[in-house]
Amino acid sequence: MLSKFDLVVLNGVVVTASDTSSFDIGIKDGKIHTLAPSFTPEDIGDAQVVDAEGGMVMPGGVDAHVHLCQDQKTGPLGLGGQCADDFETGSRSAVCGGTTTIIAFAKQSRDEEDRSLLKVVEAYSARAEETGSYIDYAFHIIIVRDDKDVLQTELPVLVKKWGITSCKLFMTYKTMQLQDYQLLDVMLAALDNSITTMIHAENGDMITWLAEKLESKGMLAPYYHALSRPPSVEGEAANRAIVLAELIESPILFVHVGSSASANIIRAAQTRGLPVFAETCPQYLNLTWEDLKRFHSPDCFENSKMICSPPPGPDSSDQDALYLGLHNGTFTVFSSDHCPYKYNDPHGKMAGMLEHGPSMHRASCEGISLPELAKSKTGSFKLVPNGIPGVETRLPLLFTRGVTAGRITPQKFVELTSTNPAKLYGLYPQKGALLPGSDADIVIWYPEGGLTPFKLTNEHLHHNVDYTPYEGMEFANWPRYTLSRGQVVWANGKLLGTPRDGRYLKRGPNQLGKGVAHFKKDPRTVATWVRE
Repeated sequence: MLSKFDLVVLNGVVVTASDTSSFDIGIKDGKIHTLAPSFTPEDIGDAQVVDAEGGMVMPGGVDAHVHLCQDQKTGPLGLGGQCADDFETGSRSAVCGGTTTIIAFAKQSRDEEDRSLLKVVEAYSARAEETGSYIDYAFHIIIVRDDKDVLQTELPVLVKKWGITSCKLFMTYKTMQLQDYQLLDVMLAALDNSITTMIHAENGDMITWLAEKLESKGMLAPYYHALSRPPSVEGEAANRAIVLAELIESPILFVHVGSSASANIIRAAQTRGLPVFAETCPQYLNLTWEDLKRFHSPDCFENSKMICSPPPGPDSSDQDALYLGLHNGTFTVFSSDHCPYKYNDPHGKMAGMLEHGPSMHRASCEGISLPELAKSKTGSFKLVPNGIPGVETRLPLLFTRGVTAGRITPQKFVELTSTNPAKLYGLYPQKGALLPGSDADIVIWYPEGGLTPFKLTNEHLHHNVDYTPYEGMEFANWPRYTLSRGQVVWANGKLLGTPRDGRYLKRGPNQLGKGVAHFKKDPRTVATWVRE
């Protein structure tokens, strides 16, 4: 019997950012076609059937903060770090964890050859096309130069030709840090082109000063990475970025917020009606400074596996505050900041040992594996590539520890992990929705009791990284099915898709607004004349 649908999802509890109800879903030509209380046998016909068996059915995850195919080889010997995941392996990992759209970063450098943002994007796009992607993908642009002629002529082309409507700016890292006047230059140019500005908010000068003091005292083990970046480092930078953004009335988004200090500053700005958005990530809800002492001893170099920036908070009190931020709207999106550096690799975490002269002085490496060598070396936290993997575990962690534990509602989960990222980055309602005409990107969870809780090991995962920071954590649920544009690409623990399934997405502008328009502008904080 023929059907008007290609595939139907039956017996599910459909959850969107606003509602929860029992619906069947009919899919045609890769799009959501019909939602109905139930389908008749005639409706179903010969369509492929996916039985949710009472499990929650949600829009597929949109992970708007993913690093793939990136090099950050800035150490003395130029070894680390090199992302272990390309678009094939990174998207494979994403889809197995319920994510159906990723937005990755095309990164400009300060080299003269990277002066053109268009050439940077073209080169990065070639990397994606070389391997393909299991799921749909888009790009942000990281801007580390303030070449005014390039900003004026190329930003409009990025928007029109590539649909790139977001840029990321850094307040730390010597190779990427912009001074305040440079931040203002780029923010103003982005504002004129309806490009959302993302901010990595850490005070680079404070970090440099603290790191030098730690080094002078011989405090170089991975744990001291956290001491070089206390929460005040992030809080100061967040406050300063808000002042700069308010000056020119620019919307901004703070990425990977890791502390209550920063979250409180952001919340206060939002309460004043400013268009300030924020993102947090799984590491800040599940790890603390103590995880930088996890392996064998506080001085053990294997703890470098846990280094990311900003680091998680000193203790679980920050986690409670960040969960409150998820609940009350301080955080607009929940992303992974998947930054995959291998541990056992000279272009990964091991660079922090191999590039540290004192650790390698008179070291005999012949016939010794890197992990064995690391057992007797401290390395230097300053030279360890900053970042941890997490694109596959993002949704399951928040589902288990947020939804199942009752800390956030299923609707809030969808809002943070799918709908808001799609709106913020100009993909809604193509993505992040279960509406007629939306792409049929769907994640279906096991019904309650349908999956025996298990402790995670790296062998469960599908990335190209040799560890997970969440090893040993217990999970109560995991995506049972993932559908990308109407095709079942993950089912009952098996990957069914291919790396040529994904398509590049051109995006529109931020759909979440530009702040409260009718507020009287205070000349003490806003330079209204700048854009006149």
